[in-house]
Amino acid sequence: MEPIGDFEYSKKDLIGHGAFAVVFKGRHRKKPDFTVAIKCITKKNLAKSQNLLSKEIKILRELSDLHHENVVALLDCKETTHHVYLVMEYCNGGDLADYLQAKGTLSEDTIALFLRQIAAAMKALNAKGIVHRDLKPQNILLCHRGKPNASPQEIRLKIADFGFARFLQDGVMAATLCGSPMYMAPEVIMSLQYGAKADLWSVGTIVYQCLTGKAPFQAQTPQ
Repeated sequence: MEPIGDFEYSKKDLIGHGAFAVVFKGRHRKKPDFTVAIKCITKKNLAKSQNLLSKEIKILRELSDLHHENVVALLDCKETTHHVYLVMEYCNGGDLADYLQAKGTLSEDTIALFLRQIAAAMKALNAKGIVHRDLKPQNILLCHRGKPNASPQEIRLKIADFGFARFLQDGVMAATLCGSPMYMAPEVIMSLQYGAKADLWSVGTIVYQCLTGKAPFQAQTPQ
């Protein structure tokens, strides 16, 4: 097992990987029943994005004080010469993209349940002046009490991956293009000034996909 502070993981327990990081399933060293997700970020992948990472950690730390049931909690953060490790709450239900793929479409009742939870998370983020900027089904994780066929009422949604999030100072709008074009607001894609409403557009595209089974805008290339 590889130790990370009070936690540990095995390299065999890979949960997922993205452009910058791999995520392992881990556990607390003294409480082995306490399961966590450990995100391992290789620094050399981040030569140009060092400040992006410190931003993510700063925001996650800010959010770990939030203790919101619909936002993935950050439990610990450790840095070594070559890696940064983020120890996060483990969500056992995969992500909304997988869930949609399995279900095809969702009923309006289910979408209403899910949307309330997403809205609660967005409200909490907005109160902290945080815009996520990369809301998409892959960044909405599902938790349930150990039942693989949990009913929608038993599922809790949690927003994750604040790699593109940043604090919006009062009146200072972010104007950088990042995230996933399919779910992005036009003002983000066109690098115009934008604020928290950009996340609302993303929520709209996600709801559309839940209803119809496909994203509202499709193309072969981002352009």
